[in-house]
Amino acid sequence: MNGFEEEFADALDDVPDEHDDRDRFVGGHGSFDADVMLVGEAPGADEVAQGEPFVGQAGKQLDRILDDLNVDRDDLYITNLVKIRPPENRDPYRDEIDAWWPVLDAEIDRVDPDVIVPLGSFAAQEIVDTDETITDLRGETVELDGRVVRPTFHPAAALYDRDKLPTITEDLRQALIESEG
Repeated sequence: MNGFEEEFADALDDVPDEHDDRDRFVGGHGSFDADVMLVGEAPGADEVAQGEPFVGQAGKQLDRILDDLNVDRDDLYITNLVKIRPPENRDPYRDEIDAWWPVLDAEIDRVDPDVIVPLGSFAAQEIVDTDETITDLRGETVELDGRVVRPTFHPAAALYDRDKLPTITEDLRQALIESEG
């Protein structure tokens, strides 16, 4: 059992067996004292292979952004809505999100970040509970249980559209500033 599984054992015990495939499992990573939490949708193949969120191509893009901001990823807390890789890398289904939501909720309670940054439409729509697209949501803040939620594009978006890179960087810069104030 790793540190994540030990820390969140009670919440993990409540995940229904049909949604709990530890061969495709990736828990959150980073500081439990982080002021900023980044939340994606679900792990990909690289994440499952390495057991850590955001280590594939999107993760490398995220690391470059964090380097530009002089931020060590270990000073943040990085996680996903769903902790197992959906088959064929599809978007998580509603029942999968519902099954894993208590674990994300436990992570938020434990880390107690000042700012939550949903990465991409999928995570943003779930966390903010809206149908608005990330294009409409990014750059705005929403309050959620006394925390600032600042959605931005998924780092993978900048792999396909380099024009999004400065936007993601600025959104993360603003999240860091908000976490200090």
